[in-house]
Amino acid sequence: MAIKRSAESKATALSAKWPLVFFVLLIVSFLVHAGVRIWGSLFMVEWARIGYGALASVIMLILTSYSLRKIVFTRKMGSMEGWRKTHLYLGLFCVALIFMHTNFKVYGNFGLLMIILFSLVILSGMMGELMYKTIPVWLSKQGSDAMELDEKLKKPGEYLTTADEIAEKATNEFKVFYGQSIRSLFAKRIFPPKYLFMSQSDVIASRKKLFNHLASQGPPKDRMALSSLEALYAERDKVQFKYARLQVMRIWSNAHVPATAALLTAMLAHIWAVSYY
Repeated sequence: MAIKRSAESKATALSAKWPLVFFVLLIVSFLVHAGVRIWGSLFMVEWARIGYGALASVIMLILTSYSLRKIVFTRKMGSMEGWRKTHLYLGLFCVALIFMHTNFKVYGNFGLLMIILFSLVILSGMMGELMYKTIPVWLSKQGSDAMELDEKLKKPGEYLTTADEIAEKATNEFKVFYGQSIRSLFAKRIFPPKYLFMSQSDVIASRKKLFNHLASQGPPKDRMALSSLEALYAERDKVQFKYARLQVMRIWSNAHVPATAALLTAMLAHIWAVSYY
């Protein structure tokens, strides 16, 4: 346990240093760029531009390894937080390299296309970083948890079936109360949009309020059955809450990943064209 905490603290410390590392790299790069532009020969300027582009290309290829980290659940390859911070700040540093590579200019229609694709990737990446701030740690870090969630969502009717079985063992008075006031809660479709705009604590508070009201209205002899139904509803709530966030993650991924693929394709085409001509 102590080893695990030590590793987590080191990963947190490394993540905290990334802003400083990013700004140091940025300042050094711009100083080198300015020095080459002012005092360097045309030959040096041209090779510096090629160097910026080559370094940016290598970094862009390295950044794709983050997607591999997200699907590898069983190996200890470092924290997702550390990988995400590295992905974010290297991506931002890549922006600076691209601007220095083009000397802060846009060359032709292909250059404009590259800038548009690059902007889409960066903007969607920043949106993804903001999105991750709203996702619980146990969902954003554990892909296996998401797989298990998918399995549960394939059988949404199981919650209603289990609720019916719990009510069947209670008194006749409770069965009537269940049919009138509770069963419809489990019969509703999975993932109401409201879960997107609620925190986990909001979900818990809402459920507590609902079942406290039901307890005051229902037959007092069947508290055990009502408690069992509340526990089942809590599990269903958790699944819906997680599913709402998972769907947002997937929608975002379906935008960010194709844009990244298009950018990498354009980059390779650019490298081939420069090498060929």
